[in-house]
Amino acid sequence: MAGAVDGDTNTMVGAVAGDSESNTMVAAVSGDSNTMVGAVAGDSRTMAGAVDGDTNTMVGAVAGNSNTMVAAIAGDSNTMAGAVADDSRTIIMQRLAELTALDAQFADPPLGTPALPATWLDVLYLSTENESTKVELVPNGYQMAPVVAARRMTRHDSVKSALELTLDVSKLNWKYEPGDAFFIAGENDRAEVQGLIDRLNLTDIADRPFQLMLKEGTLKRKAAVPDYIRHRTIRKVFTYDLDIRSPPKKALLRAMAECCSEQQQTLRLLQLCSRQGSATYMQLMHLRQLRPTFLDVLNAFPSCQPSLVCLLEGLGKLAPRPYSISSSPLSKPGLVTFVFNKVIYDGFSGGRMHGVCTSWLDALTVQLQTGPKKSPHDCVSSTVEQLASLNIRLTPKIPVQLRHNQHFRLPDDSSRSVIMLGPGTGIAPFVGFLQQIEALRTKYTNHNFGKTWLFYGCRHKERDYLYRKELANFLTTGTLTTLSESFSRDTPEDDTTPRYIQDNIRLHAAEFVRWLTDYEALVYVCGDAKNMAVGIMRTVVEVYADVRGVSEEEARSRIEKMQQDKLYKQDVWT
Repeated sequence: MAGAVDGDTNTMVGAVAGDSESNTMVAAVSGDSNTMVGAVAGDSRTMAGAVDGDTNTMVGAVAGNSNTMVAAIAGDSNTMAGAVADDSRTIIMQRLAELTALDAQFADPPLGTPALPATWLDVLYLSTENESTKVELVPNGYQMAPVVAARRMTRHDSVKSALELTLDVSKLNWKYEPGDAFFIAGENDRAEVQGLIDRLNLTDIADRPFQLMLKEGTLKRKAAVPDYIRHRTIRKVFTYDLDIRSPPKKALLRAMAECCSEQQQTLRLLQLCSRQGSATYMQLMHLRQLRPTFLDVLNAFPSCQPSLVCLLEGLGKLAPRPYSISSSPLSKPGLVTFVFNKVIYDGFSGGRMHGVCTSWLDALTVQLQTGPKKSPHDCVSSTVEQLASLNIRLTPKIPVQLRHNQHFRLPDDSSRSVIMLGPGTGIAPFVGFLQQIEALRTKYTNHNFGKTWLFYGCRHKERDYLYRKELANFLTTGTLTTLSESFSRDTPEDDTTPRYIQDNIRLHAAEFVRWLTDYEALVYVCGDAKNMAVGIMRTVVEVYADVRGVSEEEARSRIEKMQQDKLYKQDVWT
């Protein structure tokens, strides 16, 4: 895709079509909309790099750094920008040194390295494609769902950019309820795929079909060709089948150590996968920010040249991503909506990294997107929009698989009250809940429905308040009884202004506990498991103890009993 706008007509056709052959373009225009749209969107970051130079540099230039921008306004922009760049380079060099430098403390005792994994796969390259190399477009168990609408949910100056997509599932025979979720089988960044192919010197055979089989005489027990390696060219395997973004696991590092021509690099890889190096491995490979990709690790050890078989055996499956449904089948029959934040984080080698699935979905739907103008951070999508001159208007499709979530459903007894707590995109299932309740209230006008209380929080009320109009409408119709809002980054009106959901629980402690005791309300929590869910649980225990005048231990026992009785439900992620 990097050559998509460089003036080479043949490259352009292949890049837009997502295939090196121009006839893919013809096939796509004549009917294969998914192939075409996936190809046109391809990877918008690559395209941005082709037009503007280097995407990471461009993102840094547009998004800048607040300190740099302030300094620029003050006057000495060159000095400040240079200082920030130097700091960034220093951090990168420190991280690289931590990854590659031999650890002296492991010099004397023998390393407790794992045994070299037994090889069990073999690759046979073919001159032409045959039946054994052809695969279905849709992964096993998945169905293709057209994306019929895309709405930007946050303002351009929001820290996180949220996007809501609407899928047409009318032909998928889905029977879902609010609270359910589904998986999306995404694609790897095509620039990363090409970078890996180039690093491994596989460019000449990247699109050549191969046959994958068990190695004759393998010592691996229960050896089998992995069913998730569905495609039969290197490029497609790296794009659709394998996780090339995550750091390599220890078993792969052990195999890579055998593929180095420089002894120091071999020793360092052995250290990292050894028992003594476990703490270092965890520190380097599993930081949320600045953790290396597989390609980062390869580039850090330039003498390492693993074979394709080594990677097919050592890299894991490109995992599908789960998303909560934010709609009700009673309110929107045949349609499913979901919302997500576009993931952006600092990369190991400098610049910004974009989430594998969220950036793919963003690029795929760029021509459908409506709502507030895009963030300047989204230089990716603005470049894709330049392809609108091709006048191609096809409906993108994505592979999806429904996942029922039996434990996170509205109560069968609609007269029961519910308390819902979900900051940010954690609000998604609760929008579906409220749509469902509103549809039932419209249909059964004489029925007694329970009360509903939603606790919602985000950074800024005017920048990233998701479903604000919808919640206001639910309040107007009476579907939503009470809405408690909190905005963590807005300037508080006074010391009592709640910044987080926990603050709002404390602010309404007596009423909150009354809902638990008098109304026997069910509690639903959705969002981050590590901090948010733990913090909310702690606060609920705290206010219950205070209001009821019992010990914290007794209060905790009461809330844990609610969990056991399925009265306190959580749908959380890490």
